[in-house]
Amino acid sequence: MRTHAGTVCFLVALFATLAPAQNFGRISGTLTDSSGAVMPGVKVRVINEGTAVERVAPTNETGSYVATNLPVGTYTVKADPVGFQAEARTGLTLVADGRLTVDITLRPGNATQSVDVVAASGEALNTVSGEIARQINTQQVENLALNGRNYLQLATLIPGSALLDEDQMATTTSLSTSTQAVNGNRGISNNLMVDGSYNLDSGSNSSQLNNVGVDFIREVAIKTSNFSAEYGRNSGAAINVITRSGGNQFHGGALEFLRNDTLDARNYFSPSKGKLRFNDFGWNLGGPIKRNKLFFFAGQEWKRIRQDEAPLQATLPTRAQRLGDFSAITGNLFFPGTTTPIPNRSLSGMITPDGKALANVFNRMESLAASYTDIAKGNNTVYQFPNPFNWREEILRIDYIINEKHSLYGRYLHDDYNLIDPHPLGGLPTVPINRVRPTPSYQLTETWSILPNLINEARGSATWSAQRRQLSSDTWKRETYGFQYPQIFGTGPLSNGIPAVSIDGITSFPAPTFVKLSPNTEISFNDNLSWVKGSHTLKVGVLVARNRKNQNGSAINTGSIAFSTSGNTLTTGNAFADALLGNYRTYSEANNDPVGYFRYTQADSYVQDNWRINKHLSLELGLRFQSGTPTYSTVNNMTNFVPSLYNPAQAVTVNLAGVIVAGSGNPFNGLLRAGSGVPSDETGRVPSAGSADVAAVPAGAPKGLYSGQTVVAPRFGFAWAPFDDSKTSIRGGFGMFYDRPDGNITFPTLNSPPFIKTVQFQNGNLSNPSGGAAAALAPFATITAIDPNLHLPYTENFSLSVQRELPRGFLVETAYVGNLGRHLLRAPDINQPTFDALVANAALPAAQRASTNTLRPYKGYSSIIDRLSDSTSNYHALQVYTTKRTGDLTLTASYTFSKVLTDASGEGDNPEDPANRHYSYGPASFDRRHILVGTYSYQIPFARHWKNPAKYALAGWQFSGINRFQTGPYYSVSGNTSIGGRRADYVGGPILLPQGQRTVTTYLNPAAFAAAPNGRRGNTGVGIVQGPGLMLWDISLRKEFAATERFRIRLQGDVFNLMNRANFRGLNTNATDLAFGSITAAGPARNVQLGLKLQF
Repeated sequence: MRTHAGTVCFLVALFATLAPAQNFGRISGTLTDSSGAVMPGVKVRVINEGTAVERVAPTNETGSYVATNLPVGTYTVKADPVGFQAEARTGLTLVADGRLTVDITLRPGNATQSVDVVAASGEALNTVSGEIARQINTQQVENLALNGRNYLQLATLIPGSALLDEDQMATTTSLSTSTQAVNGNRGISNNLMVDGSYNLDSGSNSSQLNNVGVDFIREVAIKTSNFSAEYGRNSGAAINVITRSGGNQFHGGALEFLRNDTLDARNYFSPSKGKLRFNDFGWNLGGPIKRNKLFFFAGQEWKRIRQDEAPLQATLPTRAQRLGDFSAITGNLFFPGTTTPIPNRSLSGMITPDGKALANVFNRMESLAASYTDIAKGNNTVYQFPNPFNWREEILRIDYIINEKHSLYGRYLHDDYNLIDPHPLGGLPTVPINRVRPTPSYQLTETWSILPNLINEARGSATWSAQRRQLSSDTWKRETYGFQYPQIFGTGPLSNGIPAVSIDGITSFPAPTFVKLSPNTEISFNDNLSWVKGSHTLKVGVLVARNRKNQNGSAINTGSIAFSTSGNTLTTGNAFADALLGNYRTYSEANNDPVGYFRYTQADSYVQDNWRINKHLSLELGLRFQSGTPTYSTVNNMTNFVPSLYNPAQAVTVNLAGVIVAGSGNPFNGLLRAGSGVPSDETGRVPSAGSADVAAVPAGAPKGLYSGQTVVAPRFGFAWAPFDDSKTSIRGGFGMFYDRPDGNITFPTLNSPPFIKTVQFQNGNLSNPSGGAAAALAPFATITAIDPNLHLPYTENFSLSVQRELPRGFLVETAYVGNLGRHLLRAPDINQPTFDALVANAALPAAQRASTNTLRPYKGYSSIIDRLSDSTSNYHALQVYTTKRTGDLTLTASYTFSKVLTDASGEGDNPEDPANRHYSYGPASFDRRHILVGTYSYQIPFARHWKNPAKYALAGWQFSGINRFQTGPYYSVSGNTSIGGRRADYVGGPILLPQGQRTVTTYLNPAAFAAAPNGRRGNTGVGIVQGPGLMLWDISLRKEFAATERFRIRLQGDVFNLMNRANFRGLNTNATDLAFGSITAAGPARNVQLGLKLQF
């Protein structure tokens, strides 16, 4: 006994420092005799029905037994003590991290007498934990109609999940994971896993690495609130995909799904049906290599999509305006910087060569459009480009039962992804790219039964993602359009590209700047140790992960130009006329595109106790220790701006034109380089390492620019079954969940001086962007900073629920779920001029007005986007869930009534008033107040027992579907003024037009809003307008034939958006825009999918 105790203490000490998620579950219960007396010392046998692997779990002094770390699968629980009849419970489905309670009452008799009870297949009542969790089982994975056959759609079916983008085909091709918000968390807070290993791109936290094929999935386990301490890294939902495995019986199949636009409807905004050819085909096979010992599962799947993207609306200047004819506009056109009208509002003879080049860009963009209306109005252009996509995935899994104490499984998964994206940076399609990403991943897991009550699970995993982006046409080149303006530096990659251009009232277009290469490697090891001691089940664990990602900073080397009438001392009164004359508001340019060699190491641990106090009450108590080590660059080429280091006495002098006065002050005032400087053996990777500018900036910032934290996250849960019939469970709990910040908060710091020069000039002409001033005298363009004391974002979530089993296989749960987000990230411009300074400057005569850069508090810089961790959110919800998973009809239904309020909906939110985040407090952009979701599958029993030939045609039909109804998002109304864009004024009247008067061009009442006067901020609140809601009805009809005794053929037809409802989205809420109040997009129209499967 001392030896066993010593072993336990040693292992607890060794491993008590987390496993990301479980592919295993546990079965527990109590043995009593017919009088109700507990039965200690009985050996309970827990048998995997697929592999015949057996685990023995003895009952303790209270008659309780626990079998932990059981692989997911179907089990039999059997007890046959001397003097009693053998009792067995068969067909018990154990899901990932499932906790099945199987109580057995033994009757007097002998072991040759046996009582076998087949378990019901429905969702089990939870009487052992307080978490809010759902399992999407094999039947749902196989039978529900999934648009794009993307498993992530399954995660949107749970209570509390708001669907933010219903275009599932786009989600499939983008690999995005942020199109749903669960329980008031941001979309990037969800944690995706495959077999317990992380499946997220650490750079964005919003892109999956492996999109596991639907036919390779056994189940999807989703946890949403106050789950145990063994889960971490992200504060949102934990979504774990469990892959299929082999067993003692061979099983497998082949599949082909196809779609063709001939069967589809036209998108509301498309002039014609977009092209669609969708082919999804593959095979899978699993079974024994050696019965009861060695098993395999393998498969391949291909997706070939030839489609036109969803329609994109844009605003182009009219053909007449591109030639300089503005006679159709209302109001006057003035000679630049004056109040003298231009005769006939014509720029004839005044357009510059670069103005003609800009016009040529819009001419080319018109030629690429699906439709164009030559009228000066918003959204006069529609694009619908080809968006081809190729994807291949292969999987191989081997399960090996070494002996009764040791088992092992290894899994290989590889995705090969290839996409043509016509406009990856938004705006007009000037820089289409080819995105390629091969991603292999590996996992090896070993389970060791040290003792019947002491189980260890060790897992190692590695994923490599070699993403590349390549330009795929000539629309990005300067010479294509005839640009002649002299660049400030003319250096850096792709310096022969077009500039990034924004023009008030016109859709912007990007420059060829993007992440060109971003190889991402994550290697992790984790270990779990489970110890059953009396009524306690203790678990401790450790996780160590190492991540490596090399990525360029995406600096703009070709120039970024903004044309605006607001604050432009050379304006004509029309921003596009300014562009034709070359009179910009701001011009910025970088001299290179640095590369960061980013790394981080994560080391987490947890301890968890599940205490089964008695048959009625269980407690879960846990602590998770999470490290928040920042992402850093190994070559120390990141720079931070630290406000406390900025010395006003050393500030440069900026004249009225926004140019630094030569010889004044310290241009690097407030900057601090990472670490101890660029290592001497790494200067080849940082060409500017030896420059005078680098030497002028002190080193000494933390390597990741902020210090990081190690935090403790407590978890508590309870489950109380108040009645002896075990059909009611009252559950609740509380937990703190921390987010690991994504790399995107760190990567932009590459683009800060002194390792790169990015300068900005204001109120000049494109023919000479610097106006003759030296580049060294231009204020630095926008830089990104990080609060040195950045906190790890976290949520406090809590719930109280009541579950009840009802007759006929129904289970109902009603829950209150709350979620408080604290220290959430946002990105205010801390160098924005104060409101009072802007108002006072606007009141001056034009000749005396200062540029924006002159008014900024930190002189010598333009915008400083500071990553702060001071935002909050508050979510409260009523969630009702019901399910029936027995018999011919299986269904789930959920209703969520919730509200989520915040002062920042995303980590990149830049508020109007950076000094007062409360001014931005209101409904989150992902708030969907009412959500109703239902799924159903019905095995039509007609003709099932017929014995005549008609049975083959009339029997075997199945009908299934997914319905979703949710209210729309909330929008704020803004308006452009002479001191910039800001929230507008509400001036009275209905916000929305009456139902019968609403159209896609006038959804809002334009008379209800106006731009706010310069002397104060607008009086409209955040989220004053609620946009259109969402209604989806997807169905599937299937017919199954028995080809032989073992082989089955399934034919199916799926219809998505059956009612062909135009689900409008996107709302123009700029009260001073020509297209104010208009709907800008609609979700996919009805489309049809046909499928054929061979299964055995």
